[in-house]
Amino acid sequence: MVILHVILLLGTIMLAARWGGIGVGFAGGVGLAIAVFIFGVPAGAPPVDVMLIILSTIIALSVMQQAGGMDYLVILTEKLLRNHPGYLNILAPSVTFILTVLSGTGYTAMSVMNVIQEVAKDNGIRPSQPLSSAVVASQLGITASPISAATAIMYGTVEVMGISFGDAMLVVLPTALFAMLVAAFIASRQGVRLADDPICQKIMQENKTALNKHTKRSIPRGAKSSVVIFLLGVMFVVSMLLFKSLIGHAINSRDLIIITMFIVSTIIIFTCKLDMKEIKNSPIFKSGAESLVVVLGIVWLSSTLIGAHIEEIKMGASEILRTYPVLLAAVFFCTSAMLFSQGATSALLMPIAASIGISADAILASFVAVSALYITNIYPTTAFAIATDDTGSFLSKRWNGSRIVNHPFFLPGCLSIICSVPFGFLLAKLVL
Repeated sequence: MVILHVILLLGTIMLAARWGGIGVGFAGGVGLAIAVFIFGVPAGAPPVDVMLIILSTIIALSVMQQAGGMDYLVILTEKLLRNHPGYLNILAPSVTFILTVLSGTGYTAMSVMNVIQEVAKDNGIRPSQPLSSAVVASQLGITASPISAATAIMYGTVEVMGISFGDAMLVVLPTALFAMLVAAFIASRQGVRLADDPICQKIMQENKTALNKHTKRSIPRGAKSSVVIFLLGVMFVVSMLLFKSLIGHAINSRDLIIITMFIVSTIIIFTCKLDMKEIKNSPIFKSGAESLVVVLGIVWLSSTLIGAHIEEIKMGASEILRTYPVLLAAVFFCTSAMLFSQGATSALLMPIAASIGISADAILASFVAVSALYITNIYPTTAFAIATDDTGSFLSKRWNGSRIVNHPFFLPGCLSIICSVPFGFLLAKLVL
């Protein structure tokens, strides 16, 4: 039966890769129906905590976008990148990393993908280089964000082990930052410049791809205010967690994030005089709704099948992981690649890791590995980056993804984890 369950899970993932986007969630729903109705597997608990945090954050970001806040951030990003095009391969991932850390979702990276592509093309840089590192950086940034679902679940696990929020962030934030720098370096070495790539030159000539003329964008009224209000909300969450013992509150990180995001949304709406009916039409709201479907479908299936064999997993893995804690990173890595969600991976595995006696330093050091959403190129941010490029830099035989993993996101992502996990263990020893 275990073999059948594995075949079902892998088959569903292959179907999800074929359908892509919101279809990933539908594929998960089909697999879940087969598991429950045909194989008789008891349905596991749906990833409610993850979905609630994602939903509340998406709502706040959608409100900020409706107020023009995302446009304002794009303008700042464009000014930074255009003024320093020679550093694009490090600035692009740095920008998406920071946006993700502050917003708690990698979907904010989509707002600057077109700018990154334009600056790269205008300066003869292969767009796949900064775009691929920017995508990987946005996924790594989830593990360093104080308001992401993954971090909230991780901190809830290590908090009971006596680890403060400050100590946890002193490990996971530098580890994720180090991983981002590794990914940026690797991505910048993949492929040749546009002028030296015959495939890119041919596609650009056929499509009559022209250099982009820089047009001045106007900053919407209330845009700056919406960004300031949102950032104050993030700072409030961080402060409440950082000084939890001093303040003396008992609010868990999940509830703190959800409540704060709703208050932030409300303040922005009335401060910037927004029409509440229009918020649902924002691009971030629509992308967020898609991500919820993806999480609900594929994650619920995975947690159901894995949950059916949880005792076997504990018995087989507990001794090995206690002896070789670095292998926990490999477990995080492989699971997140199947679940397409850092938050869902954390929700599924963090309690298991704690229950079999894995130490807090191993959990913190390995946490960065839950960001392996780049193994295939079907995740929304990776697919969007590919769709953004009109030069064909993703289409060469070496990088076109025809063999699943031969795409520009794979090596930067994998090597960033391989290099950063040992760094995380070293850091955890020093901090804890």
